[in-house]
Amino acid sequence: MQPSRSEVPAAEFDDADREAIERKIEESLETLSQIRVTVMNHESADEHVLQQRLDRLVQGYADMHLLKDRLNVNVPEEVLTYIKDGRNPDDFTSQFMDRLASENQFTHGKISALTNFKQEFEAKIREFFPDDANERISQQQQQQR
Repeated sequence: MQPSRSEVPAAEFDDADREAIERKIEESLETLSQIRVTVMNHESADEHVLQQRLDRLVQGYADMHLLKDRLNVNVPEEVLTYIKDGRNPDDFTSQFMDRLASENQFTHGKISALTNFKQEFEAKIREFFPDDANERISQQQQQQR
């Protein structure tokens, strides 16, 4: 027996609904491909086959329309613009990950430089103000914990 919608966690429904709409999109793409072949090789006998494929495509779109309200997917506007410009969204993801890795390296470099500066600064403070420095630096370290 299948659990009712209220008994299934929302995450499971999101995954199931996402998979269902992905399946519908794949079916629609396949149907569009079949329609293209039918139209390219058009003969009067193919009209019934073409009509069946068009009906299947419309039904697939109707099914996707019913599923749309159950999905909780946020697509960044940049991705939609990227697709609208005729570019591959996988390229957007790859470029985003490359940019993210670069920014991560840059930030890591800044943190490393600041850590080195702090160590050198504390060493110089201890060198010129030995009595006050040890007390203040240990207090700051205890406050950071």
